[in-house]
Amino acid sequence: MADGFPDVGIWQSLHSLMVLDVTGGSVDNGAPLIQWDMHGGDMQRFRVEPLGGGQFALRAVHSGKVLDVSGWSADNGAPIQQWDWHGGNNQRFWIDDVGGDRFGIRSVHSGKVLDVSGWSTEHGAGIQQWDWHGGNNQLWQIVMPAARPGPRPGGAVRFDDEP
Repeated sequence: MADGFPDVGIWQSLHSLMVLDVTGGSVDNGAPLIQWDMHGGDMQRFRVEPLGGGQFALRAVHSGKVLDVSGWSADNGAPIQQWDWHGGNNQRFWIDDVGGDRFGIRSVHSGKVLDVSGWSTEHGAGIQQWDWHGGNNQLWQIVMPAARPGPRPGGAVRFDDEP
């Protein structure tokens, strides 16, 4: 557990019940974060990495890149993307516990929070930063990824009534 958070988690929007997802499973810098139905793929799984001072990086399992406020913008509506880690404040976040296992994810750089654009419930809606207003499109819960099944044992399946 990373400072009380799971090492790897899936972040689900309370508004749409969709989850953070890197578009198309891209491994490129600049690939946007969107919301999508949860399927548990590595492009929806993020490592929660403590950085000290209550700050965290959220690292995509599939690419090793971190969430990043595009262009170091401090504007409402700036998209959230993935980028190689450089340690800037636009890649550092506070995870604010608002109660009831709900969280706001706030940029250290701008003080704005991750927000589902336009209160959308559509697949592929962009994740942006916006001033905190506390709406469900800014609230996230951590959904634990299911354990991946291990290899199946080899050999024939035996039934209890067989000798």
